[in-house]
Amino acid sequence: MKKIKADLVVIEDPISASQERNLERFLSRKIIDRKGLILDIFAKRARTHEGKLQVELAKLKHESTRLVGGWTHLDRQRRGYGNGAISGSGLGGVGETQLEADQRIVGARIRRVSRQLEKVISQRRQNRRFRAKSGIKLIALVGYTNAGKSTLFNMLCDQSVFVKDQLFATLDTTIRRINLPFVGDSLLVDTVGFISSLPPELVAAFKATLEELSNADLLLHIVDGNSSRKKQKIEDVNLILHDLKASDIPQLLIYNKRDLENKPYKIERNIGGTVQKVWASSFNGSDRKNLLHLIGERLSDKLVVQKFRFLSCQGKERSDLHSFSSVLEEVFLEDGSCELVVKGEEKLLSRFADKSLGVSKFL
Repeated sequence: MKKIKADLVVIEDPISASQERNLERFLSRKIIDRKGLILDIFAKRARTHEGKLQVELAKLKHESTRLVGGWTHLDRQRRGYGNGAISGSGLGGVGETQLEADQRIVGARIRRVSRQLEKVISQRRQNRRFRAKSGIKLIALVGYTNAGKSTLFNMLCDQSVFVKDQLFATLDTTIRRINLPFVGDSLLVDTVGFISSLPPELVAAFKATLEELSNADLLLHIVDGNSSRKKQKIEDVNLILHDLKASDIPQLLIYNKRDLENKPYKIERNIGGTVQKVWASSFNGSDRKNLLHLIGERLSDKLVVQKFRFLSCQGKERSDLHSFSSVLEEVFLEDGSCELVVKGEEKLLSRFADKSLGVSKFL
């Protein structure tokens, strides 16, 4: 250690508080394990209030285990006053040790942060109930960290969320509205990147964020197509999805970064004709159009072509039809009414049958 002049030693495997303390004494260097390193990175990357709360909760739970076994210098008694603690002093009753006082303070903070996160979770669940009633589709981006999820998110939504070539550049959930062929207005959500053996504390802390995955209609599994470990990374992501009970949700594998090695755009379908894999680039405009078409195709249960006619006063119905389908033809008649030939999901289009003039036909 002295030869390489290292100030910090990172241990790949999880270590206990006592192991950490013994190694620090032996090496005279600060020691952290893989979990501690990830938590430190997360703490620097979090930007929103929700993200900071999630990271703080994970760090507090991690540090609480260090109080028990690692801080023996705190295991001494503090003098109490009267029959209990002085209000606001942080001191406990007679004979309370410093270790016990610190455990109590950390425990109180964990409960406070947990309550704040519960409010966030409650709000998200309310939003999901609203989306479920409206029938709007939810698509979630998942993948190994630094696979290019946020860059692809920006391309599909024409947005500019934070993007950087680094691990865990995005911790905060971002949801944007997106219009897809056949199904119309949908929601696309960008989530935190995964890694192998994701610490359980992080999964628990990011419950509000990761719950979006289990309610998605389709997962876009983004893969770094140029990584030599792409197969292993796909397995790692699928393992975490299984732990989150999201492994049964349909997936579309998108092998990103094809432009780095001049690979062609291509798709792979199964025997039934359903698209399973796509090789694309986040920086190619034509790939964007193709991807939107494929995502809409995967989300559609049964695509049909149907003709509708609306009066001039039915502007809302006409606007909604534009949002929930792909308009193939639109003609305004002399009486002010409008005829539309659209292609979309049969279940969604059935909502407009009673509002259309005459009997709508499937063509």
